[in-house]
Amino acid sequence: MKNRKNPIWNIAVLLLVLFIGCNDDDEGNVLDDGTLVILTTNITETNFETTVEDVPVDTSIEIIFSHSLDTDAITSALDFASGSTTVDYEIGFSNTNSTVTLVPSMLDYQTSYTLSLPEGIYGANGETLQSPFSISFTTAAFVPPTLTLSSDVSELEEDGQTATIMATLSKVANSDVTATFVFDGTATKDDDYSISGEESITIPQGSLSASISVTTILDGENEGNEIIDVSLDNVTNASAGSEGISIAIIEQLPALSLKGILALTWDGSGTNDGKAIHLVANQDIADLSLYGLGTANNGGGTDGNEFVLPAISVSAGDDILVAREIELISTYFGGCIGEFEHVLQAESAINQNGDDAIELFQGDVVIETYGDIDVDGTGQSWEYTGSWAYKIDGVWTTGGLDCSIGSSTLDTSGCPYPICSEALTLQGVLALTWDGSGTNGGKALHLKANKNIPDLSIYGIGVANNGGGTDGIEFTFPAIAVEEGDDNLLAREQATIAAYFGGCMDSFEHIIETESMNQNGDDAIELFNGDTVVETYGDANVDGTGVSWEYTGSWAYKLGGTWVVGGLDCAAGSTTTQGSACVYPVCN
Repeated sequence: MKNRKNPIWNIAVLLLVLFIGCNDDDEGNVLDDGTLVILTTNITETNFETTVEDVPVDTSIEIIFSHSLDTDAITSALDFASGSTTVDYEIGFSNTNSTVTLVPSMLDYQTSYTLSLPEGIYGANGETLQSPFSISFTTAAFVPPTLTLSSDVSELEEDGQTATIMATLSKVANSDVTATFVFDGTATKDDDYSISGEESITIPQGSLSASISVTTILDGENEGNEIIDVSLDNVTNASAGSEGISIAIIEQLPALSLKGILALTWDGSGTNDGKAIHLVANQDIADLSLYGLGTANNGGGTDGNEFVLPAISVSAGDDILVAREIELISTYFGGCIGEFEHVLQAESAINQNGDDAIELFQGDVVIETYGDIDVDGTGQSWEYTGSWAYKIDGVWTTGGLDCSIGSSTLDTSGCPYPICSEALTLQGVLALTWDGSGTNGGKALHLKANKNIPDLSIYGIGVANNGGGTDGIEFTFPAIAVEEGDDNLLAREQATIAAYFGGCMDSFEHIIETESMNQNGDDAIELFNGDTVVETYGDANVDGTGVSWEYTGSWAYKLGGTWVVGGLDCAAGSTTTQGSACVYPVCN
């Protein structure tokens, strides 16, 4: 009998040999059958296999092949078009020539494109693409760029400094962009600053920005800091950014400036006894006779420099009182006359009647004016008959007409001259309630610094609830320094009242949160210096319900020397002070 081999065994051996043969190389590559395969297609780094929409016009396309390519063959065969229009593009290859990158010069918006490659031999070693390849996509609709404003500085000194304001696009537009710079704010164009460049601008297609410059003007007027607000209008082919910009002009004070104008009348005073002008030196001045004063009576226009100051030297910070009757006004002022480093006799040159404008001269040039020289001040907001006008942080206030009548000394006056007053005074008392305020959200105190205060902790606050008399000091201010003119807010709930006041919160230089603010609108408020009450709103021994000073659901505010109230529950139903029936005065 012949032995026969098992056929199943023979087949197993054959398969083993084939398996070993297919894996018998160092790289572990599969057997190459000469076919070129497209492995991946990316457009703007996003893989896609079907039609894609909303593709950016500045896109790129990447095709990854299985083998190195014949670069000339594939460059010639690729077709990139929109309909019958061929697309210009740049082509690049990877180091192994297996990846193709196409970068179109520029595609149109909302347009369909197709990239195709017919079957053919494109491999470097003759590998064949056996089926035609094609991808299609549609570009996105045009979205206009956003045009926004910026400035290289946020503040300028009032001495010829310059800011460059840029209008910048978020991306290149598809045509020229035009816009107009709009200037607003408390600063006045051509008086407080000048503009270099055209206010109507064009940003050519392909560019991203245009600029304009503003330069401050030293105008010689003591106006306090001012703001230039800049926005955009009439924007074409772009969307205007929602935010404008603001640039602060920091007041450059002249060496000498007006601080106060007085035409006081008191019991026993003569016609001229209370007439004086208060000046302050902002710098050391070697010779004060460079300066002079003039009174423009009854709106009759300037009378020129009527009184040349004496040839004395003064130091920065010195307060100077130029008085008609030194002895009499000194008696009325009492110890406060010591607040003035210099008290100067002027005689008939100081003759203002409370409705007259005052001019301060440097040589023959007017460098500051109080009032309007061409307007009779009677009935005007700046009238100071029987009273005074006083400037804090560039803002003038008056004591109220005839407010000194009936007094015999400054201490008994209903309107003490501010330099003689307490450095910190009550300005507003708030117990507002509005939609969403809660019980305590609108409780606050507003205090004004009339002088520089190195240490605010010498002051404190007390709330006399329901006419029960003083409770003494219930809150002591922190040991911080504040400057003349600073507005300070004590708030029970800072975030709540900030949301209600909005941008008006910027009016306060210092905001302090304290649970001591517990007044209900019928409670008196006491301001302490040390252990001494120096000012009271209301009456500590009287429940304020139904009395003239009640401020329930409202506020009380001091205008000059007179307190006014907003009206009981006047904020009810509002969500902002600006939208209420009683806008808090500092926000109005």
